[in-house]
Amino acid sequence: MTEQIVLNCRHCGQKNRIDIERALYHTDEIHCGKCKKNIFLGQDEKLDFFDLGDFIHPMDYSTMETIKKIPAITSILKFLVKNTKEKFFKVMHYQNYIRVSENQYPKLYKLYKEMVYVLNLSDNEPELFVYKSPMINAYTYGVDKHFIGISTAALEELSDDQVQDILAHELGHVVLGHVLYKMAAIIVAQLSISVANKTLGLGGVLISPIRFALLSWSRASELSADRVAIMATRKLKAAHLTTLKLAGGVSTYKDEDYNFKDFLAQSEKARQIEDESILTKIYNFWENQQITHPFPLWRAGELDKWAKSGDYLRVISKNHVTERGLIRDVQKCENCNNEYSVRLTVCPYCGHSKEKSDESFFDKLKGLF
Repeated sequence: MTEQIVLNCRHCGQKNRIDIERALYHTDEIHCGKCKKNIFLGQDEKLDFFDLGDFIHPMDYSTMETIKKIPAITSILKFLVKNTKEKFFKVMHYQNYIRVSENQYPKLYKLYKEMVYVLNLSDNEPELFVYKSPMINAYTYGVDKHFIGISTAALEELSDDQVQDILAHELGHVVLGHVLYKMAAIIVAQLSISVANKTLGLGGVLISPIRFALLSWSRASELSADRVAIMATRKLKAAHLTTLKLAGGVSTYKDEDYNFKDFLAQSEKARQIEDESILTKIYNFWENQQITHPFPLWRAGELDKWAKSGDYLRVISKNHVTERGLIRDVQKCENCNNEYSVRLTVCPYCGHSKEKSDESFFDKLKGLF
């Protein structure tokens, strides 16, 4: 028997017992047993009512709270970004890429405008550019005025639903106020390498704590933006296939040639391999510290787990499930003393597990040397 969830009809208040699996992939077919109206938001209905606590990923929240404790960090990062890459990137986009409009890529512009409207950004619409690249990718830049870039490979290899998913993901960063910190993470990462090279490594050591904090948050922020994307499109299958194609999409394949269940099973296998060896854990931990985005299989698993928990369905049916109390109720790591969300069983800063209080990950690491 599949799992079910009880939702109040947003029109008449009637309680309805809903099959989660069916609702996740057929939201437009689920109607109230009493008034017969759609339980879930339609494709053209705005998301102008939610609270961030309804969906923000706990790791996103906890790591950002840590970053904001650094004195004057927001002002410093804003000055750094505005006076370095932002101006250069804006000029570069106008000189090298194609700006999307009603007359330029009209089909793409229509898909984009739909997501802008649903996410209630019509009064502050970021400019959209298409750039040439063989990689499926998209990004958002800008401190005061945002602009988005999407690759030609994304347009060539993704369906319309999947293109909307990737656009909604980028707009999600705007909605959540991520863009400044995302840009800063890239700049600080590059700056730390440059400073380290010029100071025999000393400068890099001083910058490293901020660098690691920003990169850790950057990876977590992608998980929140993934949630915004499916809330906007209401098409979970499109999100699944977008992430799968980011990992290894083939332009000559059709969507039915992919198997997302096998993709998730592969993710579980990766976790098992990691658990087999302490050296594998070390390598995986180190690799994670160098990147701004989480591994595709982890992203896919995190989004699938959140959707199946019922929280996604509660939001898009206006059955609010505000978890702000849980998110703000922090715990202190026994190993590194950093604070993080009570919803996490593993410290996002040092890897210590509260379920295995006898010996932390780094305690084991020290034993190797």
